[in-house]
Parts: sequence; C-alpha cells; structure tokens
Amino acid sequence: MSHYPPPEPIKLKTPTSLRAKAKATMQQHGCLVEEGSVTLPPGSTRTLCERYLQTSTQWYDLVLPDQFRILEAYDPQRQLSILYLPPA
Repeated sequence: MSHYPPPEPIKLKTPTSLRAKAKATMQQHGCLVEEGSVTLPPGSTRTLCERYLQTSTQWYDLVLPDQFRILEAYDPQRQLSILYLPPA
C-alpha cells in the first residue's frame, strides 16, 4: 500500500483588488482569498485548455472539489492570473 503526500494547494498570484462578489463566491467554494493571491482548496485541478488560441496568455480550466469551475488567464511574463467566474 503506497502512501502519497497530499497534493499541495494551488496558489495563484492575482491582481491586488478583486470584486467583493467574486471574492465572496470563491470563499463560498472553499478558496482562501488574500490580497494579491487566491489559494484553491485541496483537491482542485488546473488543466491547460488546448481549445483556446495559445498566445503569450495561457488559459487554464480550474475545477474545485465541489465541481465549481473557474477559467484562468495566466500571463507567464508577469506571473499573474486573471480569474473568470461563471455568471451568477
């Protein structure tokens, strides 16, 4: 029987200001929202989206353990993630 350490939480560097509604929504789904970063709850996945045109921005599909989905636009030059939440 193999024992693997639990996966590290996914931590994303974000703009310092988030809309209050977006912050509240992410917190309801178990995210830790701090100034300049969002940490996804353990068990979340981050998958590169091949369906989008790959420019300098990389697009990722984030899925939280409760199946809530977020689209991430990651700028590797600035190491910054812009998060797009589904409409409420």
